Amino acid sequence: MKRVANNKARDMVESLEEFQGSNMFGKWVGIGNGRTEMFADKLYAVYSYGSHFPMYIYDAKEQKWLGNSDKYSRSTTRQQSHARPSSIYAWYNTEQLKDVIYHGGLVESVMARARA
Repeated sequence: MKRVANNKARDMVESLEEFQGSNMFGKWVGIGNGRTEMFADKLYAVYSYGSHFPMYIYDAKEQKWLGNSDKYSRSTTRQQSHARPSSIYAWYNTEQLKDVIYHGGLVESVMARARA
């Protein structure tokens, strides 16, 4: 995983590359490992201080960015500013973003909520 300064994270996020910053990281999550495999049904997530706080998720199947509307700390707010993608489709809270990850995508998450 490539190490980058936090203020350079946006470039990594926009290009969907895995990276490690200072207390934040971006990686592909879901089926399989790494970007070398077919990733049309995968998610790319940018986290602050571990996987408990996803800041942004890119759903490759839907080609949409989701952002976290929750506030966590001043340092996380700064990280969100450094890593923010240029276009956010929708804002979700932390638990909703975790649900998207758990179900493997935006559509799958909405369908699971509809069935519940």
